[in-house]
Amino acid sequence: MNTSFDTLTPMPPLRRTVTAEPVRSNIDWVARFSKRLVGLNPGLGAEQALDLARDMSLDAATRRRSPERAAEHHQHKLDQQRQADAD
Repeated sequence: MNTSFDTLTPMPPLRRTVTAEPVRSNIDWVARFSKRLVGLNPGLGAEQALDLARDMSLDAATRRRSPERAAEHHQHKLDQQRQADAD
């Protein structure tokens, strides 16, 4: 007995692209976040970036992102805030 379910074409497999290395520890996440943040904002000191990375790693939503992506997102929010303040 054939049903409509039998005649459906199978869905193609989902492809997940991994753009960054997996994070092995919290220390690794903090180090990569602060490194990317300093790369995005050269005026930021390494110590300031490290302190900010430690604070940001406590947020579960931020921690789910790759550290590089989280740093870019954080920098983007800061840029938007600065632009709004300038207007």
